[in-house]
Amino acid sequence: MLGTSPFPVQGTPQAQPQGQPGGAATGANQGVQRQDGAQVRPEGRQQDGQSGQNGQGGRGGQGGRGGQGATMFGGGGGGGGGGRGGMGAFGQLMTRYKADFLRRDVPLFKEQLSFDDGQMAIVETLINDYDLAFNPAAEASQQKVQEAGMRMFQSFMGGDMREKMRSMRESMQQDIEQMEIENGGPLSDEARQKFFSTRMSKMGDEMAAERKASGADLETKAVMEEIFAETNRWTAEKASLKKIVADGIEATLGDNQEANWAKFQRFLRREKSMDNAVLSGEATNLFVVMDEAGVSQPSIDGTVKTLDDYEVQLDGALVARDTFIEQSDPKLMRSVLDGDIAAAKSIAERQIALRKAIREVNDQFRTMIVGAMPPEDGAKFSQAALASAFRRIYRPTRATELFTKALELPDLTAEARTAITAMQVTYLAELSGMNARIVTVTRKEEPIQRLEESERLIGVMAGTTSPMSMMGRQFGSNNAADPIGELMDERGELGTRYMEQVNGVLSPEQKALMPQGRDGGRNQGAFGTGKISELPQQFQDVAKAADKNKDGTIDDAERTEMFRGMRGGQGGQGGQGGQGGQGGQGGQGGRGGQAGQAGSVN
Repeated sequence: MLGTSPFPVQGTPQAQPQGQPGGAATGANQGVQRQDGAQVRPEGRQQDGQSGQNGQGGRGGQGGRGGQGATMFGGGGGGGGGGRGGMGAFGQLMTRYKADFLRRDVPLFKEQLSFDDGQMAIVETLINDYDLAFNPAAEASQQKVQEAGMRMFQSFMGGDMREKMRSMRESMQQDIEQMEIENGGPLSDEARQKFFSTRMSKMGDEMAAERKASGADLETKAVMEEIFAETNRWTAEKASLKKIVADGIEATLGDNQEANWAKFQRFLRREKSMDNAVLSGEATNLFVVMDEAGVSQPSIDGTVKTLDDYEVQLDGALVARDTFIEQSDPKLMRSVLDGDIAAAKSIAERQIALRKAIREVNDQFRTMIVGAMPPEDGAKFSQAALASAFRRIYRPTRATELFTKALELPDLTAEARTAITAMQVTYLAELSGMNARIVTVTRKEEPIQRLEESERLIGVMAGTTSPMSMMGRQFGSNNAADPIGELMDERGELGTRYMEQVNGVLSPEQKALMPQGRDGGRNQGAFGTGKISELPQQFQDVAKAADKNKDGTIDDAERTEMFRGMRGGQGGQGGQGGQGGQGGQGGQGGRGGQAGQAGSVN
């Protein structure tokens, strides 16, 4: 792409930090020259600020992405540039309501296909007409699906179900505490897992029997049929609207423009569909990474052929994924409705495999691009690509923030500064190795976990699995085997050790200015460092009530109390996605969407 394609990334040495709001590509403001001397524009173009939908915030620069929902119906919106969470069932379904064309796409046809004024008038008319037809139709269909989804949610959680679940959780907590007293100390992870699994399985059986006796299971299937019919109808209508625009534009192409039409379509596909991801690394766009990594111009020039190959292979993987998902989702739902669980699981497995294929293309070409660069630039690009793919892993830890604050102290003695600097160097080296281990395990375990989630959801919808299987984390059973979480805990312990060492060389007055508490592991999630002031606004009141020692931080004991308080009501809503940065050509980035029910708290 870069150098020979008319739709490449434009490199810029100015890179915004990964995972921060406003981390928009800046290539539109500072382009690079192709080898043939022509000016090119950036791959990192911003999307319009669209509202997030059930767990997926709008993409604005590095704006927020919704986190994994605690229920099957979608999660809360993520903070700006947060880690990538999976989409709940409705979150994934709602990607069907994203427009294929936006009004702000119009200038691209002139910039990248050299359309004349007559052609531009046709493009503008087609896309304006599309916009006027698409938006109300999408809104009406989406509302029908959301209302049906809420009725389905109520069929699982209506009546006295919330009270039963709260009572069950309190009973389980009391029983665990009693068992630990009798045991003379905390239970092992295996013992806790067995206890929760047995107790929840029992309640799940009771719930299933109640649903069957009351006819609630039949009501759920009736709602699913309603959703099935509406999403199929909308998919056909959306495809028809897209075809009108695509056919109309293609009919205006001159001979010299037809050669670039396929490349332009590949560019639009990356813009429109890369964010429809559930795996870490699936949504990583190496053109955007190149734009933001701050590598030198000679290094950019040296990757031209590799990026050309990447463009083609990535597009093939995107088309394969999107085509199969679009065609197979109705079959999957029909299989669930008909009770053909084996067929539904087979479809889910294929969908995950095609998502992995996109991630593997990114992994392959990241390695190739790094190999084509000098070591210093290669290291920059590799770090930027990994940080884009695994945001949760590579975001700043509490320990890295403490080192920064400590070294900024104006009254730090020379001896303390030397000691803390040495500690920082050692910590960052150990952190790098730990992060690499977590990435390796994430690549292996995440697809397995996403498939297990899909299979549990299939079972719940088909009535063969208890709804409790989707709600384990709400009841404190997150000590189940979780290789990723265990490594995150280990990393948190590493950071805590270094934080204690740093605090050991500071004066009491200096220490008081430092971040307090432990460096978070798997439980950091939406609750960050545990400081109440850093929690999403909607969680702060219940957190203050749980803060018994009034130190402004939620410790492990207070966290349990906070969760209990949250579950007394609807559960917290996820925070808004971060405000995206101002795009060079694309206007203001979008804010993340409002949360779904019972946003995830871990």
